[in-house]
Amino acid sequence: MNGVRCLGDDELVLMQPMFEAVFKSPVSEALLRWKYAQGRGAAWTVWQEGVLLLHCGLFFREVLLKGKPTQAAQLVDLMAAPKQSGLSRHGSPFTVLMRHVLTSLPCPRNPTGLTFGFPSGRAMRLGEHVKMYACVDDWMSLEFKPIDSTSGPSVRVVENWCASDDKFVNVLWDRMRDDLAEFVVGVRNSDYIRQRYLAHPEKKYVLMQVNSRWWRRPIGCVVLNSAHGQYEILDLICALDDMEEVIEALQRWLHQADGQLLTLLLTSTFANKLAPLAVQCQATQFRIMANPHMPQSVLAQLNQRWWLTGGDTDYR
Repeated sequence: MNGVRCLGDDELVLMQPMFEAVFKSPVSEALLRWKYAQGRGAAWTVWQEGVLLLHCGLFFREVLLKGKPTQAAQLVDLMAAPKQSGLSRHGSPFTVLMRHVLTSLPCPRNPTGLTFGFPSGRAMRLGEHVKMYACVDDWMSLEFKPIDSTSGPSVRVVENWCASDDKFVNVLWDRMRDDLAEFVVGVRNSDYIRQRYLAHPEKKYVLMQVNSRWWRRPIGCVVLNSAHGQYEILDLICALDDMEEVIEALQRWLHQADGQLLTLLLTSTFANKLAPLAVQCQATQFRIMANPHMPQSVLAQLNQRWWLTGGDTDYR
């Protein structure tokens, strides 16, 4: 049981003690299976004498790289057993594990080894030091206040998702996909909405349809996470030209819901474009990482070119 190996679906529970020790919170088998089982991800581990030392998870996503479909691997649940030392050494178990994971990624569905993740600044520096991470962007936080107004696009909270909702989301995704043809974006069609949000085993999200002011046609699909009167936009699916209207509609809805604050985590290129609508736009402690082992010509295409929101994480 020594060395590097990938856990099978029935072995995912083996990481539960380490997860609770590292993140100070338990993780259910249902959540682990939602993330990793049935080929949705891969749980890579390092063992020594039957003891789990390290874990690096992959969560697979269908993405468009400058309009071309490919698969990407999102790094998740990076964990080391307590009292692990020497993680910054080039020959450490951490480096060995990351090198194995990143160099084994290229395959027919992901020929370039496309990878992304959201490490903290400290974790990014560690990864860069051992040449396992390349930083390609900052993750920004935008804050929006409620607006007291009744005019403008309307918002419909989707209580029971159905086939007609699949249809409107797919139309909106087609528009967004075309607008982001020169960027890198995870697929956000109805299949993704169903798996990422509706099939989540533990969390309940607020899903919304935003309709235009005059023609009442769908111009946006929004997924919100809520807590204590504050709401986070996890996903925003719409044409880029409609984004300002969609956000303003959410600000009006926020006022009607007696909400205090609306936040959005977004990569820098797009956050800076939305900054005039926000009361605050600032860099977070998190960075966007890429695989430094992929072809340099492809790596260069990722620099400040990702569309990534809070919903692109596995934990929000």
